[in-house]
Amino acid sequence: MSPVLLVPLVVLIFSGLVIIHESGHFITAKLSGIKVEQFSVGFGPQLLGWQRFVVIVAGSAFNLALPVLIFFGVYLTVGAAEVRTPIEVSAVDAGTPARAAGLASGDVIRSVNGHPIAAFEDLRNSLDAARDTPVTVVVDRQGQPLTLTITPKLDQTTGSYILGFHPAIRTWKPGPIDSAGRAVRDTGDSIVGIVGGIYQLATNPRLGGLLGPRGLEGPVGIAKTTASAAQAGPLSLIGVIALLSLSLGLANILPFPALDGGRAAFLVLELVRGRPVDPAREQIVHYVGLALLFGLIGLVTYNDVLR
Repeated sequence: MSPVLLVPLVVLIFSGLVIIHESGHFITAKLSGIKVEQFSVGFGPQLLGWQRFVVIVAGSAFNLALPVLIFFGVYLTVGAAEVRTPIEVSAVDAGTPARAAGLASGDVIRSVNGHPIAAFEDLRNSLDAARDTPVTVVVDRQGQPLTLTITPKLDQTTGSYILGFHPAIRTWKPGPIDSAGRAVRDTGDSIVGIVGGIYQLATNPRLGGLLGPRGLEGPVGIAKTTASAAQAGPLSLIGVIALLSLSLGLANILPFPALDGGRAAFLVLELVRGRPVDPAREQIVHYVGLALLFGLIGLVTYNDVLR
């Protein structure tokens, strides 16, 4: 896709996600009978001066709900896909441990180091536990058991250990009820994945930390990821939009000054104390938080450029 089209597309996606977030504030404020004098996108004037807990968290709620609608629509129109179980090898990548060990298309993986493999998560967990040490993989090849010794390698993109093959995929079109359930479950899994990924970045030295090569992305990194997804195709782009919406919702609900979660935290504090917090002091806290956020964005953006 031409950069002439990519740049407006990325700007449109970012703007759309922010508008959805602010619409959550706006709609819930109107439904609550709160007078709204301004509707602002970005770091403009404050959206609402009548602080209410439900109005504050509604922005993040809208961002968290958007992926459910996206996944639901994809399931109904395009269909669903999942790794077929038991895990069957569809293709083996060249230059990988799997190819070197003799793993072949059509092999069915039964166990790794004696642990039965019933789902793809079982395989991932077994390989991560083994790390760089050789593992014993038992497969069925044309109905006959075969034992292979394979040394997993670290996938620099995901931080997980892999063998280097593609599993067979099962595709089908679920009905509306099944689609809705899968959409909610996928959104929940994505949230767990985002939170777990950040935790791994912060605690796993192998991944280089939050500001490392695979760490947090700023505006430049996010724009690059979105552009790459757009070039990969509509489904890839839709998936990135869903993850961006989730990330925006989760980030804004954090109890940090200047964010929606920080403002909600002041309301909880007000409820506990039984009296309002001094507005002037609260505003100072939010200003400090905003300055720290801008500093973090600048640092992450600098790392984006270095990458």
